[in-house]
Amino acid sequence: MNLEELRPSGRVRHDEYEKESIGDFALWKAWNEADGDVGWESPWGLGRPGWHIECSAMAMEILGPELDIHCGGVDNIFPHHEAEIAQSECCTGKQFVRYWLHCAHLMVDGQKMAKSLGNFYTLRDLLDKGYTGREIRYILLTVHYRLPLNFTLSGLEASRSALARIDQWVKRLSEFKLHNPARGEIEEGTGLAWDESHETLGARKKGFFAALDDDLNISGAMGQVFDLIRESNAAMDRGNCPTEQIDRLLGDWESINQVLCLQAEEREVPDEVSALVEQREVARAAKDWQGSDDIRAKIMALGWSVKDTKTGPEVGCLIK
Repeated sequence: MNLEELRPSGRVRHDEYEKESIGDFALWKAWNEADGDVGWESPWGLGRPGWHIECSAMAMEILGPELDIHCGGVDNIFPHHEAEIAQSECCTGKQFVRYWLHCAHLMVDGQKMAKSLGNFYTLRDLLDKGYTGREIRYILLTVHYRLPLNFTLSGLEASRSALARIDQWVKRLSEFKLHNPARGEIEEGTGLAWDESHETLGARKKGFFAALDDDLNISGAMGQVFDLIRESNAAMDRGNCPTEQIDRLLGDWESINQVLCLQAEEREVPDEVSALVEQREVARAAKDWQGSDDIRAKIMALGWSVKDTKTGPEVGCLIK
């Protein structure tokens, strides 16, 4: 930081004092009445640690004198993290942190999240609205850590659609593999040619990891994932995916998903939920739409969803 361009912020009331320099900070603060029971005897009298020394002490006690990665908000860069570096490296003579990841602020509907603005969500609030943990995690995951995240309910709906697209693609790959021949079994003139698409698809995995190596460029990485989905779906539409290609795609997805952990876990549907699904089908057959909606609400309250398809109801777990 350029200290000549900085001004005192007064962010932490207890640590305000007369400074000779904007870069000065206290390692130990004298006790005053506002500190209440927070105080310890020392060679310099009753007092407490300064704001910054607490974090250095905890980090070195638990993780040692050198850290690989230290996270924090952009508002912590100065003075807090600068002071952590100064005091830690003076104490140990070693590099305190190798990589700093400073995150931009979370916004809600274009405003800073705050209870006073009435735009404050807890995870429980969002789960009660019917969103899954996987959907919430997706929206938090897919914005670069140094860019502000504008959290909206419409964004959660987009997360739901994106995850459904991934789930449908993985399911299609598995089903396509069962009903299509291996490369050596393809008869000439059937249209199931091994075309140049396999090279293009193979490059998507490399592109995914190359993007993450570029300062965790998650937007670029997810772009590679959805290009892979679009191009492989097109290849399957053309019949250009023998089993070797499907195996490769599933392997590439497994490598990608080990990083993202986005794939839904398969869970056995409880008997209580299955019974409600059957009751709902009876209500739908009788055109009892209100009864059908009431049963759906009971299913969701148990942590499951039900989706009507041409082949019948599909049941999914909401708590993932």
